[in-house]
Formats: sequence, C-alpha cells, structure tokens
Amino acid sequence: MSRLIIILMILLPLGCSMYEFKDPTGAEVRIQYAKTSKKQPSISKSKTYEEKKEATVASNSLPPTALSSNIGEHWALVIGISKYQDSRIPRLRYAQRDANFFYQWFTSPKGGRHAPSRVKLLVNEEATCKNIKEALFVWLKQALEEDVVTIYYAGHGSPDSPDSRDNLYLLPYDTDYKNISSTAFPMWDVETAIKRFIKAKKVVIVTDACHSGGVGHSFDVARRSNRGLKINPINTGIQQLSTVGNGVAVISASDANQYSQEGEQWGGGHGVFTYYLVKGLEGEADYDGNKQVSLGELVPYLSENVRRATANSQCPTIAGKFDPALSIGSSY
Repeated sequence: MSRLIIILMILLPLGCSMYEFKDPTGAEVRIQYAKTSKKQPSISKSKTYEEKKEATVASNSLPPTALSSNIGEHWALVIGISKYQDSRIPRLRYAQRDANFFYQWFTSPKGGRHAPSRVKLLVNEEATCKNIKEALFVWLKQALEEDVVTIYYAGHGSPDSPDSRDNLYLLPYDTDYKNISSTAFPMWDVETAIKRFIKAKKVVIVTDACHSGGVGHSFDVARRSNRGLKINPINTGIQQLSTVGNGVAVISASDANQYSQEGEQWGGGHGVFTYYLVKGLEGEADYDGNKQVSLGELVPYLSENVRRATANSQCPTIAGKFDPALSIGSSY
C-alpha cells in the first residue's frame, strides 16, 4: 500500500532555487523559485500527474493517516537560550527573543491559533537539561499519532571537543563550560525522543544552533593553538534527525559550513532566519492565497529571503520525507 509521503531534497546552499520531489504516483514535481521575484513559485508537473493522482486517490490506495487533511492537534516545544548560567559560554543576543517571537505567532489568534496548553516555552533559566528532557520524553508523549509536533530550538549547539566531532549536543542553560559531554543535551536523546516517546507521525524540527565553530573549554584551547574547527558539524547532526522516519522534516537556519546571523536590522533584533520564518508564516509565504502556509511554500520563501538578506552567506536547509502540503499553522 503506497503512502502519501513526499521526498523533499536537501536545499542547495548559496543560490538554491529548484526543489524536486516525487509525487506518490511516481510523477516528478518541481517547485522553482525565481531569485529576483517574490511571486508565487512556478510548479511544473508531468503530463500524467493529475490523472494519476486522481486514480490513486479514487482507488483508496492511500492510508487515511497519510493525508494532509487528516491532521489532529498541533503541539510545539519552543526553546530559546541567549544567556547561560556559566558565563564562560558566549551569550547570544537574540535567541530568547526569537523563541518568544515564534511562540507568540504559534499561539496568536491572528497567527498559528494553537492552544497555549499545547505549546511549551522554555527560555534561558527555564531551558535546563532536565526541563528539556522532560518536555521531549514526557510532555510531548501526550501527542497522538495523527497530531503534528513542532520542535523549535534557538541557542548554541556543539561537539563536546574538537577531537569528538560526532558527539553532538544542544547546550541547555545549565551547561558546564568545562564538561559539555556530561551536562549538555545529546543529539541522540532528541532522536530517541522522536523514535520511542513522541507518537506523532508528523514532526517538524526547526533549529538555529550554529553560531560558532564550537563551544567549551576544549575549543578555546584548540583555537589558541590554531586547531579550532572551521566548520561546526551541529547542522549536519541536526539534519540527520530527518532519517529517523517518514514524516520528519528538519529545517536548519544555515548550511553545514555557515554560521547563523543575528542583528538589529531584522525586526529590531532577531536572528535573520527566525525573522523571515515568522514573516513567512504570517502570510508572506502564502503564494496560493489560501490563508495557510505550507512547508512547500515556506521553504523557497526562507531560502530566497535569508540568502538575499545575508548576501548569500547563509542558506537555510531542509531535509526529510514529508508532505510539503503540511502546515504548522492553522491560518493567519
């Protein structure tokens, strides 16, 4: 039995404008975004696309749980950490503001229109390792299979040392600068939560975690001896979460060899990625005018606007097998 799962290829950095995936009928679908225009992306399909799609749906070969229209409740865990308990960990100017910005859109009657009781916000001192783990392993366990879960993280992410580049962590508020591996939140715990504890079959992970070439005592020592990382592998590790299973989409603020940018020029003080993320969800990415912004609309909007705002030095990426018609907001 076929499933309504669309394979969306990882975005190409620096100038990406074409997105290709496969319709469940096997027809190739392309979304092309013009670099110099803010008009709706043009969509080209093979000649047999519509009739194949109608035949597939009519034969009831698609399981009901795979259909975008059969969506339950929306849940969201929103995390933002600008300052850390250990002052030796560099502060981020706007990670907390970005999390609040996204949370406000998610719960606003004019935005995502989701119940505040199903949206958990953890910022700064609330975003401890214990609280993050409880939110992922216990609180989000309430979501049902037909629900949609969104996980947003803005803060530092890093390997535990330059010599252990595959051991990747998100850095909670109470991370110890000298003991990343024993106090930070391992990426494999995020994978475990999605695999074993979160029942929802539609999971959207949005991260803005690459702000430096690595965080912690071992990295500062390495930099002083010219052994520092030029590329922080955290984005690659985050993208790997998309391989957990069908229905998981991972949107990262920047490509593997780029750093995420923030500044006052974006909405008075935001990361460029989250600023355009929310602007797109507020309606700027609603190319078909149906009062909902799908992932298939949001992706090209983010790509063009973030690249344009940063002179091609930052390009958001997306990975996973999911339905591009899926929306994380009810309407705007």
